[in-house]
Amino acid sequence: MNSSGAMRPSAESAAAALRAAQAAENAARESARSVPAWYPATHGLLLAAAMSGFGLAPVWPRWQGWILAAALLCAGAFLVVTWRVQRASGVAPWFARRERGTAWHAWVLPLIPFAAGLVGALLFGGAGAFTGFGVVAGAVSWLQAGRERAGARKAS
Repeated sequence: MNSSGAMRPSAESAAAALRAAQAAENAARESARSVPAWYPATHGLLLAAAMSGFGLAPVWPRWQGWILAAALLCAGAFLVVTWRVQRASGVAPWFARRERGTAWHAWVLPLIPFAAGLVGALLFGGAGAFTGFGVVAGAVSWLQAGRERAGARKAS
């Protein structure tokens, strides 16, 4: 017993805890590798298509219904693909813990789609805002998902 009255762990329980921690780390690495190769491109393109469709639908009133239906389908597919892959892999890269002193791009990169949307809004109104945001957010999403997948493969 120590001074607080608690028992000290035995060598066997400490070794068991260490084995459990190692098994959890190995499982996390294995699940990170399970992100499919098609995911980054699909994730980025579906996001770009959905947001761009919402922005471009009012531009072509004759095709507005079809464009909105396609945008809704792409948005739904984006959510389903994201949910399935993130759930299966056990990781959500956008919630990854950042170390102190992280690179500037870790917090600037997510702001770029909003800046593109603002520029699009100033130049072309609402359609430009959605389209600019959608295309740039899709590209950023594609790049980030690809980088996360490459990092997971490299670490394993």
